[in-house]
Amino acid sequence: MNAVLPYRLYAHSELAAIESGARERCAGWLDGWSMAGGELDVSARAVSLPDLAGMAWLAGEDALPALADDTDACAFFAGVCLGVKKSRAALSESALALSALNAARAALGRALTGAAPDGGYGETPLRGEDLSPLFSAVGAVRLELRVAGLTLTALLSAGQAAGLLPVSASLAALPSVSLRSLPLEREVELEVRAAPARLSLRDLDSLCPGDVIRLDQKTGAPFELCLPDGGVLGTARYGSHGGRPAVKVARLSTQINKSGRA
Repeated sequence: MNAVLPYRLYAHSELAAIESGARERCAGWLDGWSMAGGELDVSARAVSLPDLAGMAWLAGEDALPALADDTDACAFFAGVCLGVKKSRAALSESALALSALNAARAALGRALTGAAPDGGYGETPLRGEDLSPLFSAVGAVRLELRVAGLTLTALLSAGQAAGLLPVSASLAALPSVSLRSLPLEREVELEVRAAPARLSLRDLDSLCPGDVIRLDQKTGAPFELCLPDGGVLGTARYGSHGGRPAVKVARLSTQINKSGRA
């Protein structure tokens, strides 16, 4: 997982919809597998670094969510599905109990994402950095499932989380604005874009004030000067003017004449 970990900022209404969708999908699973009684409560938030680091996860095919493989997860499935409080070591002595819990785990994963009924989880836990990048990309979501005082943590990819959101009508694409259609007095917001940077998950986790991040461009190379629609107007060099940060235009890719045409 050697990439920058970006974040998608979900609106409160979107997270509430994901929680509601997960709760609804898990209701059938709870009816079929639970011996503990009680209702399922779900909380959701965007994935962050601590969610991945220092934890073990069980993963299956891409259609399944990643499920935590810790003491809480063991207690969750034993308590909910078997109605007992047993340690992982005690459960491992019963092939029948292990088989039932593995089936319950796979059924829960399929319920959350609507995966095919033949999907399942691997037996070997993975570290956070060894998980599929799908669980650390923009839009990935961390779920906490709670029932009868027991808690299970799950990770959803952006695609899996989107499947829990209500389907809305696609927005019509907005036409690009031509500069020639704007009056000369109209102000246009420009963006100065630097080259991207890439960090490993380990480096990002240890990032602190004073650290220097190297950009993927040569020293002294100009930045891109961009229009609101993302089009590149030209290039500019960073500096200062009148005591304030500024850029000096180095080259224009698009010429704008006095009539406002580009």
